Formats: sequence, C-alpha cells, structure tokens
Amino acid sequence: MVFIAPIRRTAWLLIVLASFVAGFPQTNAQHARVELLARQNAVAAGSDLQFGVHFILEKGWHIYWINPGDSGQPPSFKWHLPAGFTAGEIQWPRPERMQPSKALTDFGYHDEALLPLTVRVPPSISNRMPVEFGVEVKWLVCREVCIPEHAELRLSLPVAATASADPQHAQLFKKTDKLLPQPLPRAWKASVTSRKGEFLLTIRTGKPITKAEFFPLDPGQIDNPAPQNLQPSRTGATLTLKKSDQLLKPITLLRGVLVIPGSSAYRIEAPVRQPIQ
Repeated sequence: MVFIAPIRRTAWLLIVLASFVAGFPQTNAQHARVELLARQNAVAAGSDLQFGVHFILEKGWHIYWINPGDSGQPPSFKWHLPAGFTAGEIQWPRPERMQPSKALTDFGYHDEALLPLTVRVPPSISNRMPVEFGVEVKWLVCREVCIPEHAELRLSLPVAATASADPQHAQLFKKTDKLLPQPLPRAWKASVTSRKGEFLLTIRTGKPITKAEFFPLDPGQIDNPAPQNLQPSRTGATLTLKKSDQLLKPITLLRGVLVIPGSSAYRIEAPVRQPIQ
C-alpha cells in the first residue's frame, strides 16, 4: 500500500493503523534493509545485553522519531525473548528536522539509524545451547510517498561464561552512543514560562549558547514548522517556541530534546510556569 505525503496527523493515523491491523507478510521491505544486531558476542548469565534494530535506508527515504512531528508514525516493536529475558525501552537517537512543506515539519532519520535497547539476562541459564531472540518490526518509510513496511528479525547468540564486545558492530554502537540524548549536567538548569501563544524555554549553563534546537517529545504542544528564535545570554540562552493550535489546555511539563551543535543532545523535562493572572 502506498500513501501520498504529507497527510495531517488525524487522517494519517487512521490510515496507518488500518494498515497495521490488516497485517503484513513475514518480510515486506522495499526501501529499507533492517537487521537485529547485538553489541556483545555471547550471552552471559546475569550480564545485560544491548541490542539494536539497524535501519539502512534507500537514499532520499526516511523513517520517524518517537514523536514523528506533523505526519508519520514511529517504528513499533514486538519482542520474542526466551523465558526469563526482558526487553527495556527503545532508546531514540536525536532526530533530524524534515520539512516536506511550509505547513508541516517531521522528525526522523535519513540514510541509517540504529535504535538500541537493553535486554535483561536472568541470573542463571540452564541451557547451554545458543539462545534465540526475535522481534517483529513495523515502520513507515517515506519520500514523496509513505509506505508501511514490516520484517520479522531473528538473532542467535551462544552462551558463555563472559561476554565481550563484538568487534563487527562496535563502531556502529559507539557512534549511536554519541547521538543518544543525555541528562542535563547537574550545574545546568532548564525552565519554561508560558505566555500567550508561546513558550519561553530558558537554559542556564554558565556560558552563552549561540545555536540550539528543541525537539518536543509530546505531540500537539509546539508548532513544529514555526521558527525557534534563540536569544543568547551570558549564562545560556532562551528559545521562543510557538504554541501549537492543537494545544487546548495548559501543560505543566515540557519534555523534549535540546540539540546544541558541537555538543551532546540533552533531555529536557522542565516545569512550565503559567502567566500571572
């Protein structure tokens, strides 16, 4: 099935969910190669594993971040793990900003993306045979059109007394580590003031910030296509974020990712101070 993009969020989600419910064959991927990778070369009892779902995208095509923006749908995952193993949450590297039109802005990934997660390993493993892992992945891949794709991925790892890094994938995981949003340093402070039609996000770092971009984690709060005006200060900067026309009631917390060029990306969870009546 092929969709013409862009589509406003409500209509888009109805189409996408209908496609997902209808089901897919075991593998349906035309514009992306997807594989399940392990950072370690073996399973060791009580030692966590790090997996990653690796997307290699056809040139010009993209997939979506956890908040896709004004259109689209993030990848979804259904894990099949041995008894006693549990999967943590997917970690989302900082996204790219994509603007298919003046009225729409999306957040996602071009070219290549590794979406990592931690798998908890039980304290004891009775079976010494290789351990099988599996995941069902569904995603939208888009260019001028958007296509739902699907794959069932499998991975087998031997059981060993200890596990070490697999050199074949070490660089890819290290590269992804640098793209994962980090907590704000303890000395930094983030605060948000709500004004009519906009939020003022102030970051205090102890030194000026001359460039930064904010990616909202929760949809429907920020007007994604609107310019983000940055005003540097001696101790940081203030970003002016236009409110979304879908925001119908006040929010108490603004969550997202702050990307500072030449530095890390940082997770923001800042309380929102409402205007004085």
